[in-house]
Amino acid sequence: MPRTSAAPAPRTGSPVAAGPAELVADCLAGSQRAWAALVEQYSPLVWTVARSHRLAPSDCEEVYQLTWLRVYQSLARLHSPHRFPAWITTCARRESLKQYQRTGRYVPVGNGSVLDRPAADHGPEGALLSRERRSEVLLALSTLPARDRALLTLLSADPAPGYDEVSRRLGIARGSVGPLRGRALRRLADRLQARGVLTAAEM
Repeated sequence: MPRTSAAPAPRTGSPVAAGPAELVADCLAGSQRAWAALVEQYSPLVWTVARSHRLAPSDCEEVYQLTWLRVYQSLARLHSPHRFPAWITTCARRESLKQYQRTGRYVPVGNGSVLDRPAADHGPEGALLSRERRSEVLLALSTLPARDRALLTLLSADPAPGYDEVSRRLGIARGSVGPLRGRALRRLADRLQARGVLTAAEM
């Protein structure tokens, strides 16, 4: 895999200021200069996705390296090179969620009655469904407004802080914590329903 931390020596014939489709084509043709340009252009996007999942700096570094490894391994199978930005965003999200699972930094939400049900079946299939559901919850959580994410993360900690502590940390009135939590959970449930994770009957 070409290095992602430093650009290789330039080679002629590969424009640096090119669109994603051109850069992908040049990378597949063997241009190290195009690979360096691709990494330089889209590394900020990978870092942004990793940080949006509230990962530790060392975990973000792991996500960054693994994302570019996946890109390098799968670039030849990319059917729509012009959609490279959306594709690498998806790769970074998947690696971020995997890193959550590897480090045990899960973010259960609410009282568990809606968003943290156990899988209906036991065994490998049930475990897989449970992991997929948790990944969907984490992905939906990452799309919420910053205050919703912070509130739900605090209230799902083990042990969870009291409302007084949540009020102090987030700078909101104590009496607003409960209503804000309810609205945040509703927004999260709406996102999960839109993604097909929850049905209207489950909400």
